[in-house]
Amino acid sequence: MSLDRNKTISMIIPVYQAKDTLKRCVLSCLNQKNLDPKEIEIILVDDGSTDGSDILCDELAAGDELGRIKVKHTDNGGVSRARNIGISEATGRFVVFVDADDAVTDGLLGNMIKFADESTLLVDETDNYSATRKINGYQYIENVILRENTHVWGKLFDRASIVEGGIRFIEGLTIGEDLLFLMDYALYLEKKYSIRCIADGDYIYSENENSAMNRAFKKSYLDQIKCWRLAEDKLMEAKEYFSPYAFVSVAVSQILTALLVAGKVATQGDLRDEKLDKEAMKLVNEQIRHALKTRGAFAGLPIGHKIKVMMFRISPDLYLNLYARHKGAK
Repeated sequence: MSLDRNKTISMIIPVYQAKDTLKRCVLSCLNQKNLDPKEIEIILVDDGSTDGSDILCDELAAGDELGRIKVKHTDNGGVSRARNIGISEATGRFVVFVDADDAVTDGLLGNMIKFADESTLLVDETDNYSATRKINGYQYIENVILRENTHVWGKLFDRASIVEGGIRFIEGLTIGEDLLFLMDYALYLEKKYSIRCIADGDYIYSENENSAMNRAFKKSYLDQIKCWRLAEDKLMEAKEYFSPYAFVSVAVSQILTALLVAGKVATQGDLRDEKLDKEAMKLVNEQIRHALKTRGAFAGLPIGHKIKVMMFRISPDLYLNLYARHKGAK
């Protein structure tokens, strides 16, 4: 299949300490059926790797006879900065984001391109929403993003609209950068019926033990709280286009992520930083109080989290002690 404008789809892969998974990832991206191989370009943004991933990037580029792999080496600046560099380097009509520790099936691009006519600006493989017609940006936020589809992988974005809208990942944010990118993009699309949601299944996600969510507690973990407050701010900018349930969804997410942070504080064991713990618990308390002001937020919580919130409101210290004991923390 040939695209009318540019002849390429740019697949942007941030690379950091991914020597063991990178080759599998890149080869899966190159092995796409129902699409002319020359229409694909792979942009590897080496984010200051020190494990040999930087050398592997160059080897993979040199080994591709069709010259489809472009490598950009940078100092370590985080995944958001790497993706932003990839956007700047891309030449395709569409961009697709892939993580270096994941892979894709051979039908990923072919499946999404089938739905990408001239007025389509985003195709999303998702299992939490289905529609036979295109939806607009506001509908996408309420029916897709706020239903736990907060990742940028498994999606085909129109590059021109990203550039024209000045949509970029927030650099320095380690958790929630995908959520906010999607929010910004959908808000830019506004009322345009330009988004297709299709059946899920072509992106192969791998749980990363070294991801920000899985690492030991440190200050960057507080980005979980920050990102959902920012998401609420963005929603408020166009609040007339959203139902009250959208704000309930955000408030519920604010509470759940605040409790996640509290859980991290409780289970640190001997690695405690009392100053950071105090800062974290202050933010957790503020976040829960703030979110509960949204009518319907408490009712929207799962029963187990309702109990947790009540316990936390009675005594944060008691909650931490009971949670640590439950998890077997020292």
